[in-house]
Amino acid sequence: MSKTGSLTNVQIFFLIVQTQVGFGILTLPNTLQRTSKGDGWMSVLLAGAVIQLIILILWMLMRRFPHFIYTEITTFLLGKVAGTLVNLLIYLYFIVAASFILLEFSTVIKEHLLLNTPYWIIGLIMMLTCTYLAISDIRIIARFFVLISILILFKFGFSFFSFTLPMNLHHILPLGSSGFKEIVLGGKDCLLSILGFEIMLFLYPHASKKGTTFLKVSSWANVFVTGLTAYFVILCIMIFSQPALKEIKYPVIYFLRPLHFQMIDRLDLLFVTIWIIPLAVSIVIFLYVTSKCLNMYKGKHHHLILMNSTLVFVIYLIAKKDPDSQRLYSIVLEYISYAVVFTIPCLLLLISYLFKKHGKEISS
Repeated sequence: MSKTGSLTNVQIFFLIVQTQVGFGILTLPNTLQRTSKGDGWMSVLLAGAVIQLIILILWMLMRRFPHFIYTEITTFLLGKVAGTLVNLLIYLYFIVAASFILLEFSTVIKEHLLLNTPYWIIGLIMMLTCTYLAISDIRIIARFFVLISILILFKFGFSFFSFTLPMNLHHILPLGSSGFKEIVLGGKDCLLSILGFEIMLFLYPHASKKGTTFLKVSSWANVFVTGLTAYFVILCIMIFSQPALKEIKYPVIYFLRPLHFQMIDRLDLLFVTIWIIPLAVSIVIFLYVTSKCLNMYKGKHHHLILMNSTLVFVIYLIAKKDPDSQRLYSIVLEYISYAVVFTIPCLLLLISYLFKKHGKEISS
């Protein structure tokens, strides 16, 4: 791959960050109340440490196959038949992930912004927008991700207004009061909320600088997302009591609702509006990756994107008819992620070492 077709370190950093910072942060403080409670921020840090270990394993795998994406490594090591079956599981994971994000996105928009708009219109508008960008080249997608990274500053800026609210430091004290077991269980809940780093398995061949440089970029992206998530979790714990957090589904949105200023009102609606962008870009990158999972087919890239977008939208419409479907999607996505993000890469790395296989160098 020539340098002109490569992704810079900054682009890779924000591709990973924007994919990880999705819907999960909005509900994570509520989710952690079932386990680690006031020590929820410690669960986030624990999850970040586990993810860093996984990133190291993924990097070790990619380093042995510097010019292969994830689905090419599977067919190379497992053979065409077994590799194709594994690739279908990987494809299913990203389809389910995109559908789940679309489900949660439409719920937030319906409850906070467009109260009278039908769900199918909200989902259709989102999918049309995401499909238009996903059809583009990965370099164009990366440039857009870097461009919208300024919105992260706005998120921090909105959160600073919450410092005018009453906060109780005792909600997070004494440290470790929930117990080690509960903190670990909370870390398990956090993993699903900050998934997205696995796209590095599809970015490595496009990186302008591979090796330890790519590892550093991916690691700093994980540190940034972990810190951002822990920051919002701590804010919510200090602002809301434990009984309140158990009842509020989107505490990251609701802590802005009581804030009123002379020139600005309803900061929570502005915050939701800005948060739409990270949700959209997560769907964009997942749609792009799904087309790469089907590399065994010879269809054109934009045809595959259109097919995958239609499938995601159909699954979304079917799931919306059942009130319990979102909980079911969360469970299915969690268990598939264990296989696709954790188990399969470890097995591939083990096989590559046992049979001494590695990707061939390709001249520029």
